[in-house]
Amino acid sequence: MNYDFDHLPDRHGTFSYKWDEAASEFPQAPDVIPMWVADTDFPCPREIVEAIQKRAAHPIYGYGQIAHDSAELLAQWQKKRNQWDVDPKWVTYCNGVVVGLNAIISAFSEEGDGVIIQPPVYYPFREAVEKTRRKLCLNELYDNGDHWVIDFEQLERLAKDPGNKVLLLCNPHNPVSRVYRRDELERIGKICLEHHVVIASDEIHSDLIYPGHKHIPIASISPEIAAITVTAVSPSKTFNIAGLQMSALIASSRDMLDRLEEELDRRCYIPNLFGSIAWKAAYSDGGREEYVEELMKYLWNNYLYLDQYLREHMPKIRCQKPEATYLMWLDCSKLGLGPEELKHFFVEEAKVGVEEGTLFGGTSSSFMRMNIGCAKATLKQALEQLERAYQKRGF
Repeated sequence: MNYDFDHLPDRHGTFSYKWDEAASEFPQAPDVIPMWVADTDFPCPREIVEAIQKRAAHPIYGYGQIAHDSAELLAQWQKKRNQWDVDPKWVTYCNGVVVGLNAIISAFSEEGDGVIIQPPVYYPFREAVEKTRRKLCLNELYDNGDHWVIDFEQLERLAKDPGNKVLLLCNPHNPVSRVYRRDELERIGKICLEHHVVIASDEIHSDLIYPGHKHIPIASISPEIAAITVTAVSPSKTFNIAGLQMSALIASSRDMLDRLEEELDRRCYIPNLFGSIAWKAAYSDGGREEYVEELMKYLWNNYLYLDQYLREHMPKIRCQKPEATYLMWLDCSKLGLGPEELKHFFVEEAKVGVEEGTLFGGTSSSFMRMNIGCAKATLKQALEQLERAYQKRGF
C-alpha cells in the first residue's frame, strides 16, 4: 500500500492543538506555520480510521474498556520491532506517557526526593518533577560536535546520593534525537543498579528510527536492569493518534507493577474508548509496519531536504543529523542572537512557529526545535519564509 504524505487534509477547525491553538501560542504572529507540537500532519493508517468510524457509528459512547488482548498485541509488536520478550502480565495502562511519568515519580519516591533528568529534554520531564514536589537533579547532556552525549561521571555522582530515587530516561531522546547505543544503556543500567535508582524510560518515539540506528529498550538489556525499570510506550507518535490518550507502562517486577497500579488507581484512570479501539487496530495482524516504513522514508527525505536547504541558503543554521523522531534540533549559535531575539527571528520575522531551546533546559539557548512531520510543500514554504528573514537580517 502506498500512503500519500504529500496531499494532506486541512487541520484547521478540527480542535487541533497544533493548528487551532497556534494563534494563542504565538499571539505576536498568529499566521505562523505551526511546526511546534509533537504530532504530525499525516493521516493515521486506514485500518485505524475504519475501526474508529465503525465504532463511532454506534450512537452510545459510554465508559469503555481495554481490549483483552491489548497486552498480547503490544508484546508481539515489541518482539517484532525490538526483539524484546515482554510478558503481557507486565503491562498496565494510563492516559499518556506524561501521566505515566508522573505516576512513576509518585510511586517510587517521596516529596523532597531527587529525580534525575538529562536536559535538554522534553520539558514535561521537568514539570513532572516540580509538580510532584520532588527535587530536580540535572545530568546535562553535552554536544560533542557530532551529537549529544551523557556525562556519565556526573550521572554516577547524582545516583550515589541516596536521596535521588528516580532517573527519567528519554530514549529516543527528545529533542536532541539520540538513539542510545547498547554500551550507553548498559552503563546507565549499571549505575542505577549499583545505587538503587529506579529507571523510568520514555520510549514513545521508539518506532521512529532512521537508517543506521537501532532502538534497544533498556529493560531488554538484562533481567536485573528490567527489574528496576518502568518503560513507557504508546502507538501515539508512530500512528499520529496522541489525541486518543492511551499508553502502556511495562514493568517486569511484580512489586513495581503493583505500586504503579495503586498509584494509577489514585489518579482514577478510565480507558479512552476510542484509544482502546485504535490500539487494537494499530497492533493487530502483525501491526501496521508498512505504514511505519513509508513514514520513515518520507521523514528522512524531509530531513535531507531541510539539511540541504540550510547548507545552500542559510549556512549559519545547522540541523544536527537526527537518529530518530520527526523533531529536528537546529543549531543557531552562529547567528549570534540571544534566546529572545532568536525566537523573535523565527516567529515574528519568518512566521515559522517552532519551540525555543530554552524550554528544554541545559546548554540549548541557541537551539530551536522544528517539527518536520508535515508535507514537503509545508516544509518548503517554511524554509523559504525563514530564508527571506535570514537574508533581510544580512546574516
